[in-house]
Amino acid sequence: MLQGLNYLNVMITNTTTTTYVVTQESERLLQKLLAHEIRFAHWKSNGHLLKSLAGKTDLDLLVHPDDCAKYEACMTQLGYKKIISQAWSSYPLVEDWLGFDEATGNLLHLHTHYALVTGIQHVKHLYLPWLEQFFEHVIYDVATGWPIPTPALEAIILFIRMWAKMPPSERLKSNPTIPVYLKEELAYLLSKTNSEELSQLCKELQLRVPPDFGATVHSIMANQKSASILGVSIYFYEQLKSYYRTPWSVSVLKSHLHKLRIRSSRASSKLSGPFKFGKTLVKGGKVIAFVGSDGSGKSTLTRDVLNWLTYKIDAHYFYFGKNPFIFSYNKQIISKTDLLFKRDRFSQILRKLIGNTYYPLLINRKIEMLEHAKKMSRTGSVVICDRFPQLDVKGMNDGPHLLPKDWCADLEMKKFRQVRDYDADLVFRLLVSPEVACARKPEHNTDMIKLKCENISKISFGSSQVIDIDADQPYEQVLLRVKQVIWENL
Repeated sequence: MLQGLNYLNVMITNTTTTTYVVTQESERLLQKLLAHEIRFAHWKSNGHLLKSLAGKTDLDLLVHPDDCAKYEACMTQLGYKKIISQAWSSYPLVEDWLGFDEATGNLLHLHTHYALVTGIQHVKHLYLPWLEQFFEHVIYDVATGWPIPTPALEAIILFIRMWAKMPPSERLKSNPTIPVYLKEELAYLLSKTNSEELSQLCKELQLRVPPDFGATVHSIMANQKSASILGVSIYFYEQLKSYYRTPWSVSVLKSHLHKLRIRSSRASSKLSGPFKFGKTLVKGGKVIAFVGSDGSGKSTLTRDVLNWLTYKIDAHYFYFGKNPFIFSYNKQIISKTDLLFKRDRFSQILRKLIGNTYYPLLINRKIEMLEHAKKMSRTGSVVICDRFPQLDVKGMNDGPHLLPKDWCADLEMKKFRQVRDYDADLVFRLLVSPEVACARKPEHNTDMIKLKCENISKISFGSSQVIDIDADQPYEQVLLRVKQVIWENL
C-alpha cells in the first residue's frame, strides 16, 4: 500500500474489443514501484490501460516529484534504459524510459511525468496545478492492480486536455472536430461517475462548473455532441490561464516552427542523409549487423528488428549488398553513386564500361556508409546492417572480389582493410544448414548456397562482438532471441 493514497477497489475495464495480454514485465514493474513506496499512477487514457501493459502503446505515468530519485533508482535496478526525445517532443518535468519483456520481446515505453503536463502539440504549454489533489484521488484498477485516477478526476482532466491540445487551426472553426476515440473515452469515464461527484471534485480543485452542468453531462453521455463537450472543455480551460508554461502566442509559434522543421527535414533527408526523428539512447547507440547465407533469414530479421526498434528508438537500415543503400523512416536516401549500383540497363552498361574499377568504388561506397553509421551510433541512434563487408572469405559473403594481380585489386584490398576502422558493435552470424537454406531458396544455386553456409562460420569480423544464431530454428524463436541479445547490449 502506498502511503498517502486513498485506494479503492474499482474495476476499470478495457473499452476496446481487442484482447491484450498483460506482459510479465509490466507486472514486475508494478511490484517494484509498489515495493519502493513510490507515489505514482497511470494518469490518462485508462480505458486503454491493458493495451499499454501489453507494450502496444505508451504507459503514461505520473510520479510524485518528491519520489523522483527513488523512481530513477528503481528504473536502474530493473534494467530500464533512459531515452532522450527530440526537441519537438521534449518538455520540462517529463522523461522517457524503456523496458523490455523477455517473454514476448515487446518494448515498454514509460512516458514519465513529474507534473500534470498537457497542451498544444510539440510544446505542452499547460501544467495543471493539482498534483497533491491528484494523489488524494487515486484508486486501484482491479483488473490489473495499477493505480489510476478516479473516473471523475480523469474526466475533468480529459475535458481540459481536449481544448488544451486543440490545434489553432481547429480552434478557429465554428465547429471544431473532436476525434471519435476521445469522445468515446469521455463517455466511458462519465458512465463511471455522476454530475454530483464531478461538481464536488471541481469545488475541491477550485474549478467552477458551467451552468446546467448536470444536464450537460447527461447530454454528453447520451449523444456525445462536440458542442456540448467543448462548452465544458473551454469553460474549465479558461480558468487555468495563469498556469501556462509559456504564453499562448509563443506556444503557437514554437509549435509551428517545430512542425516546419519536421516537414522540411523529412523532405530534405532523402538527399541530405538520415535525420533523427526517434528517441536516442543516453549511453549511445549501436551498429548491429546481420550476416548469413541466402535462406538464413537476414532480410526478414533486419526488417522486423528495424520495425521493433523504431517503435521508440531512432533506428535506420543500411544495406551492404551489391546495391548498397540507406533506408530511413520509409525513405531511401539518394547517393551520388546510385547510378553505378542499380539493376537497370543503364547501370549495367556503366559497370561494363568501367570494368574492374567498379569493385573499389563499391567498397568505397560501403565505407562511406560505415563511417556515417558510426557517427549516428555515437549520438544515440541504432543502425541495422543487412550484410556487412568482411576480409576473410573472397568472392562471396560480401568479401573482396578481385584476385591480387593489378592496381584495381590492390585498391580494393586497401579499401577493405579500412573496414576494420568501422567494425560493427554487434554481429549476428546466422548459421543455417545447407538443407534448410536450399529449401527456403529453391530458386537459388544450390552449390553456391552450400559454399556460403560453410564459409560464414569462418568469418571473424574484427573487434565486433559476434553472436551465433541457429537459424534452422522456427523464425519466431530466432527473432525473440535476437531481440533479447540486442536489449542486453543497448
